[in-house]
Amino acid sequence: MATQGPAMDLSSFTDIMTCILGILVLIILLTGIDASQITVLVATPKESRADDKSAVFFECRNNQLFEISIEKMKKAIDAKTEELRQQTAGNETEFLKNAAQTTLELDGHRLDYTYALMGRYVLLPDFDAAGYQFERYLEETDAMWYGSRLAQIDPQMQFLCFFVRPDSFKVFQQARALAWLRNINVACELQDEKNPIMIGPGGERMYMQ
Repeated sequence: MATQGPAMDLSSFTDIMTCILGILVLIILLTGIDASQITVLVATPKESRADDKSAVFFECRNNQLFEISIEKMKKAIDAKTEELRQQTAGNETEFLKNAAQTTLELDGHRLDYTYALMGRYVLLPDFDAAGYQFERYLEETDAMWYGSRLAQIDPQMQFLCFFVRPDSFKVFQQARALAWLRNINVACELQDEKNPIMIGPGGERMYMQ
């Protein structure tokens, strides 16, 4: 019977592997902590058209509805641009300096003026603003706030897009039900509590429900 060689001591190898695994776990934990603390500007939907229909935007926040009108934003930006041009007397440097410090208040949102000049609308929620709440949503008529907006929509040419915050699924379901009763297509995008809404280039394609 052949004699066996000396036994191999693997204790040093296992110590090294234990240290490596410990370092990997520490890196994963630190990465997770850092990622949870970073504020990210997320590119939310946004082709303004889908299946040859243009989008009409609403935000559901604090169980209320807030309108997001592209036309209103364009008019507000044009008015602010003209105001800044007059204030800076055509001085481009001063214009850009003032533009970087400008934020517009519009329909329960704070609109970043600098991004808007580049064709991208970045909206931060104004948590002190009051939106629209249903009393009895099935009794919503064309004379009421949301009903009047629905009455202006052409189902053949437009669809509704809702940005839904975690506290507002009920109002979203009510608003969606009223839209479906009028044969209006609906799309939705789930949002974090404080996540900015971005409409414009760089967004993802919307799919109607």
